Amino acid sequence: MGKMREKLEIIVDILKVLKGSEVTKTSIVYSANLNFKRADHYIDRMMRMGLIERSSNKYNITETGNEYLKMMNELNSIIIDQSP
Repeated sequence: MGKMREKLEIIVDILKVLKGSEVTKTSIVYSANLNFKRADHYIDRMMRMGLIERSSNKYNITETGNEYLKMMNELNSIIIDQSP
């Protein structure tokens, strides 16, 4: 099946799902290719980190989440530029 995704990749995937609009947990599960148990773990962790927030039954990316996603994208492009 391939290598398990790293934690940072999963966080970035969830943030990308939330970037466009607020979504339900089910949308996060399917769009970020997670199961519900794993999604719950990451959603809880990301809410504690201030990266996402919940309003009614939908989740939104916060300003902190947007900044985190921007930094991760910049870091990723630096790493890709440095690879042989």
